[in-house]
Amino acid sequence: MYGGLRVVDHGMASGFDLNGCVLHLLHRAQQAADEAFAAAFSDTGLTPRQLAVLVIVGEREGTNQVGLVDATGIDRSTTADLVRRLMRKGLLARRRARHDARSNVLRLTDEGRALLDTFRTRAADVDRMLLGVLPEGGRAGFVEALGRIAAMSPPGGPANVDRNLYAAE
Repeated sequence: MYGGLRVVDHGMASGFDLNGCVLHLLHRAQQAADEAFAAAFSDTGLTPRQLAVLVIVGEREGTNQVGLVDATGIDRSTTADLVRRLMRKGLLARRRARHDARSNVLRLTDEGRALLDTFRTRAADVDRMLLGVLPEGGRAGFVEALGRIAAMSPPGGPANVDRNLYAAE
């Protein structure tokens, strides 16, 4: 049992311990995190990826979509779709960069900024709930380890790339 998730042993007959498989456990942990997010943010109609976009744009006013891809790890076409949806909801605005007509820069609308402010508290509550299943002394190390895994280079791409976070203004 891992933090309320019962991991069923489907692999021991084959000599493979699914309960010790990092990939499987990360997937199950992601499921638990998604459920916690859904419960905490059900009234908003937003997804974790949409929240990530709002956070990055809020922190890096004037970033472009390439910057969002690099900062979030969300692929380009999904990022474009997320931006369109958030614009339709009135949470994001974009305009052409002053010095590069090929690039759009993004900013939060007033409504987006107000919504993001309420999200921070809820997200912190979800984090506390998820980390609450770990021993207090191991929480910081767990978060650091997840960060290291998240920063791994995807196949065919460099790790920790942070290019074009700000469009040329």
